[in-house]
Amino acid sequence: MNEEAEAFVATLRKENVGRMRRAVAYDGEEYDVLYTRDDVEESMTAEEIDETTKNLILKGFDDERDQPEFARFGHLDMSVRWFHDVVVLQVPLGDWSGVIVAFDRDTVVDTGAFTDIALDYIDDPDTEMREADIDDEDDLDDAVEEQFG
Repeated sequence: MNEEAEAFVATLRKENVGRMRRAVAYDGEEYDVLYTRDDVEESMTAEEIDETTKNLILKGFDDERDQPEFARFGHLDMSVRWFHDVVVLQVPLGDWSGVIVAFDRDTVVDTGAFTDIALDYIDDPDTEMREADIDDEDDLDDAVEEQFG
């Protein structure tokens, strides 16, 4: 997973969608730091950075890729949280895994491009970033029935 997550983060950095603060790939409670900007690392203690990262991961668990209550919408591609100073992009990769990337909010100018670049990478069949999709519509119907039946 981390190679694809690293490639995703590299794509976001190359496209300059905003000034990146930090990027992590997580799987359960474990996470790998993919990028941390020097001034961000210097402005917080290691404990504060770890606590913030773990809290963002917990929020990511709320945004699972497959959400039976919204099965008719398809799977969740990503969620974006707009804080006063920071924008956090979270991409679920599996049940308990994903990528979280934070940017300085005032540097994310073109939100459409920001979203399009992320979605283009996520949806590119050559990236293999995610687990296989549910292809059978009956499986979706079964998931909805199981949730609400």
